[in-house]
Amino acid sequence: MSTAPSPRIPRRYRLLLAIARRFRPGLDEMQIERQIAAVGDIVSCLYALPLAVAGLIWLVVETDAALLRDHAWELLLFTVLFFVFNYQRFFLIVELRANRYGSSDGSLAGIILWSGVLLYGPTLFWLAVLGTLFEFISNWFSTASLTARWSQARNLALNLAGNTTVALTASTLYQRFGGTFPLGAMSLSTVALAFGLLLANFILLIALWSVYLVYATWSQRVLAGSDQVYSVLYFFFLSIGLPHLAHPFAILAAGLYTESGIPVYLFFISGMLIVAFLTRQLSWSSENSRQQSRMLQNLEQLGRAIIDAPPNTENLPEILAEHLPHMFPAGRHVVWIFPEEELAKYPPDWQPDLEGIWPWLLDKTQGETFQAHEPLPWDGRVEQHNPMVISPIMDGETGQTFGGVYLELYALAQPWDRSALQNLCPAIQSLGAQIASATNQARVYTQSLEYQRMREELKLAWQIQDSLLPITFPDMSGWQFSVTIVPAGETSGDFFDVIPLEDGRVGFVLADVLDKGIGPALFMTLSRTLLRTYALDFEFQPDIVLFATNERILKDSRANLFVTVFYGILDPGAGTLTYANAGHNPPILLRSDDEAEITLLERTGLPLGIEEETAWERATVQLDPGDVLVLYTDGIPEAQNGAGEFFRRQALEAVIKDNIGESAEGLQGAILDALYDFLGEVPPQDDITLMVIKRDRNPANIALPRT
Repeated sequence: MSTAPSPRIPRRYRLLLAIARRFRPGLDEMQIERQIAAVGDIVSCLYALPLAVAGLIWLVVETDAALLRDHAWELLLFTVLFFVFNYQRFFLIVELRANRYGSSDGSLAGIILWSGVLLYGPTLFWLAVLGTLFEFISNWFSTASLTARWSQARNLALNLAGNTTVALTASTLYQRFGGTFPLGAMSLSTVALAFGLLLANFILLIALWSVYLVYATWSQRVLAGSDQVYSVLYFFFLSIGLPHLAHPFAILAAGLYTESGIPVYLFFISGMLIVAFLTRQLSWSSENSRQQSRMLQNLEQLGRAIIDAPPNTENLPEILAEHLPHMFPAGRHVVWIFPEEELAKYPPDWQPDLEGIWPWLLDKTQGETFQAHEPLPWDGRVEQHNPMVISPIMDGETGQTFGGVYLELYALAQPWDRSALQNLCPAIQSLGAQIASATNQARVYTQSLEYQRMREELKLAWQIQDSLLPITFPDMSGWQFSVTIVPAGETSGDFFDVIPLEDGRVGFVLADVLDKGIGPALFMTLSRTLLRTYALDFEFQPDIVLFATNERILKDSRANLFVTVFYGILDPGAGTLTYANAGHNPPILLRSDDEAEITLLERTGLPLGIEEETAWERATVQLDPGDVLVLYTDGIPEAQNGAGEFFRRQALEAVIKDNIGESAEGLQGAILDALYDFLGEVPPQDDITLMVIKRDRNPANIALPRT
């Protein structure tokens, strides 16, 4: 992820930084953006503080003690009205640059203040001073951040200077030009002088804030570019100008009070109070709408970015870093996978207590909100903290929480009460769902790649298996031979072999390894190699071949698998078949002279790979001209159709009887056709291997097909 180049800092800023260091250590460890903002707050506080102190002294001098004594009830009324209006505050939030907001609030309390000043003189400026102090004290104890407290100190100094020095200067100018306290009879000149008072106050207030404005404009240009300066100017004049738009109505209120008394004045003020209430509600609705619209827009953009990204999580941190800082109101956030794998964090140098949070969040299924004064359940200490919203990231399939989204909000003009925090929950939960979807998509993609890799490996394994099966067969005059193998999967646990021996004899092997997959396929390869090796060592002793193979399997393999094997040695000239059956399905021998008689070449011992020192009996059977011997694995009798029925050996015997006159290849085809007709649309669930050996009635050289 690329980082923005550090801005070039002029020498004048370094001087301001040196001054600010004396009042706030740790500035050098801050990110440059936060450092510039902190320096601005400190410097603004320092230049406004002397003006505020001088203004307070001036106001004390100008205070009329007799007025406080003689008009106590009227002043109490103005005080109550001032704080009622001050409670109905509206606010303004403007995004100055990415994740950097300017916030300001105001009220129509200026109507009460200036109407009182026009009626009773500068003593009423104490209302504004008391309101400023009350607001500062309330915010100070509800804020834990040192940065936020310096911002509050800056506002306190500037507001006190504005409510005293600036206001008293404007009042002095007003009186110099003929204005009087209380306001005289309503006339054009009276109204003009009073309007001049308000205008002078507004101009001087802008001059007071201009130093901070110049600094804010410079910092915006340094951090965001010159094209972003307009947003600072727009916010500045809007935040100062909006409350002053209502101040001229104070002239009308004072005139009504002078000419018609308190009842008419209160009637007019009640109308203004309704306007104040509606203005507050409008600011709430407007900001909520802005936040929801912004969050939905950014969620949509984030969703598109996730969809367009490669199907893995490698690019997810970069995508989140691009979109999350613009999604929510000013604050700090971290998105992480338990226990501490951070996908996104802002600011980068922030160190949240993830180790303490995630065990608590693990059992949550929806977002939780915490106001600044509420204790945190994962932290036994009761400490001041910023308002926050925490939401789990849950797996869409299992519902298990595996990560979290933690949003900590800075203090803005909008109060972060329960309702405001709850409004953020749906968007944060949607964010968690998108991240869960992205991680699930990556997991599915990885599984797909793994599955594809396994399929390729299985395909290669079957190719190796297939290459081990014989493709040429001994020439046995007077005999027919046909064999086929149909794997149920990518590999097979079945195998067969045809082994040429001395004196024209031929060894026939049909075997089935327990289970399916790579393991049984490898076990099959081992078993096939050992059987062929020992078949050549003990050419006419199938029982010894099985014994030697079993001993070697148990010594060389710890796979806990076993294999059923039928191994027979055919003497084509004599027609004798000497065999040993290691737990395999009994081959079916059908005599041509008695088609009703079925002879089963029963098992003569256990499967290979179960017990050491196991012996197998050897048996011999005579195959006369026309006789048919069918060898098969359990994939045929145990084949199951959609109704849950098994094909069974009896059905196999019936097919053999019905097709006794067919060639070996024809009989094999008839058996497979009957089997697939029985299965219908259900694919075979086990490997199928079928071998047919038939002695001709009239011996001739016949090719031995393999399918």
